[in-house]
Amino acid sequence: MKKLLILSTIPVPYRTEVFLGLAKHYRADIFFERSYDQNRNDKYFVTDEGFTMLNSDEGRKRYQSCLRRLREYDLVLAYDYTSKKGMQLMLRCIRQGVPYCLNCDGAFINPHPVKDWIKRFFIRRARACFCSGDSAREYFLHYGARQENLYLHDFTSLTEKDIFPNTANREEKKKLREKNGLEDTVLVLTIGQFIYRKGFDILLEAWRQVRGNCRLLMVGGGEKQQEYEAFIAKYGMDNVTLVGYLDKSKIFEYYRASDLFVLPTREDVWGLVVNEAMACGIPVISSDMCIAGRELIKEGINGYVVPSEDVDRLAEALQKLVNQPALREEMGRNNIRDIQGKTLQNIVESHIKVIDSL
Repeated sequence: MKKLLILSTIPVPYRTEVFLGLAKHYRADIFFERSYDQNRNDKYFVTDEGFTMLNSDEGRKRYQSCLRRLREYDLVLAYDYTSKKGMQLMLRCIRQGVPYCLNCDGAFINPHPVKDWIKRFFIRRARACFCSGDSAREYFLHYGARQENLYLHDFTSLTEKDIFPNTANREEKKKLREKNGLEDTVLVLTIGQFIYRKGFDILLEAWRQVRGNCRLLMVGGGEKQQEYEAFIAKYGMDNVTLVGYLDKSKIFEYYRASDLFVLPTREDVWGLVVNEAMACGIPVISSDMCIAGRELIKEGINGYVVPSEDVDRLAEALQKLVNQPALREEMGRNNIRDIQGKTLQNIVESHIKVIDSL
């Protein structure tokens, strides 16, 4: 049985599920650099599965012990390799002749002389590069990876049970709306941290142009909440509701209760909420600065991709779907069809296939 050393940054569910799957197949020492992220709700993280955190004295001691025995490992997964600890680990691997693999969930290529040199140094020496799709593949190739060392998988946060077999009918939506105190109208949902990068200020500007019996649900909470509340009050936007952090089960009730999903982000190297909305059978509007939007949305088939920061184009897409229930239903069915098989279990299986072949 192969022995793996795995290092990642924070224990988010879509990471921990993959690592736990690998741990069933290999002997694996799994480390996370820290147990939290200041921009995410603490309830989001997985901290009860016995992972080792490097932001504790005990965790650092155990990690150093593993580093001293690095040659005992058949393979190192430097999963979030751009961190300082990730680069230090890769340097040790290079010096000691231990093969390492990298992962990219999605990326934008932003030229920078020093960072580009560092990326090329590590990427060219990787034994394998796991790619979430075309953007990740192009990213690795840009920085010198060999084509034969690239392995694609469908990046996701979904399990098989998360993917619904059908779109929600009128009765299901009504029950979920009553359960969660939601208005029985056309519901437009967005989910994410209330931070500048997510572009919710752009969405609020666009929403001012949308007409009809509809409501915008903004779920997530965060540092920009007071700013959004002030904007809503200034323009008398009584058809907008701000909601704080919700756990996964409640989030999926909101997806199923809603009629469409929108992600106006200024930059998301993937955007797992797109996968989730698709799995719940609702159309998706995304900005073109969301990799999931670029790779999963087919224009006019299961949603729309609009230019980031373009308030008018976003408003136009929103108005079109608010006005056309038949189109929303068709797009929702297409999303359920297209998301089939894109699960965490398939990521695990694709990783095992690659690792066994190395």
